[in-house]
Amino acid sequence: MFGVPGTDPYGWGLTTLGECCELNPRRPKDINVNNDYSFVAMPSVSDDGRINASITKPYSEVCKGFTYFAENDVLFAKITPCMENGKGCVAVGLKNSVGFGSTEFHVLRPIEGISDPYWLYIITMFRKFRTDAEKVMTGTGGQRRVPLNYLNEYSIALPPLELQEQFAAFVRQSDKSKYTIKKLITKEGLFNV
Repeated sequence: MFGVPGTDPYGWGLTTLGECCELNPRRPKDINVNNDYSFVAMPSVSDDGRINASITKPYSEVCKGFTYFAENDVLFAKITPCMENGKGCVAVGLKNSVGFGSTEFHVLRPIEGISDPYWLYIITMFRKFRTDAEKVMTGTGGQRRVPLNYLNEYSIALPPLELQEQFAAFVRQSDKSKYTIKKLITKEGLFNV
């Protein structure tokens, strides 16, 4: 629908993923320290875009040593083999609209008026995106990770927000129909609507 990442078949202009979202946003200073929040370990995220946000923990147990994210942020597994296996999701259904989880997630937060979370998620699910990410992983053996600058500098075309939102509605409907996004993407290596 939008072309292969790194190409601009519709003349929208190329930009970077880092210009379309906030990467690894900071936890807000005014977060309610008396609340419980969703806790999302790596096994709580599937390789077909689902999240189990049912586990909750008090803020005191998750405030240090875990990745912060919020409702509608995109989680992208940065460590091998989870990244290659396609782990990632849009964070939805979070207790008190906030989650904490594995430090092995990069978080992509949509920018209001610029990007939609489901559009961002699909970019991270493209086979080309993940193959390119694998080439720049750092570390050794089973501890290889995708560096943040890969996401920040990844070249993409930015479709109008209205088209992203139409696409998001399609994705949500597909999910309701049990037609997984992963099957669409891996069928021919691209997402074609």
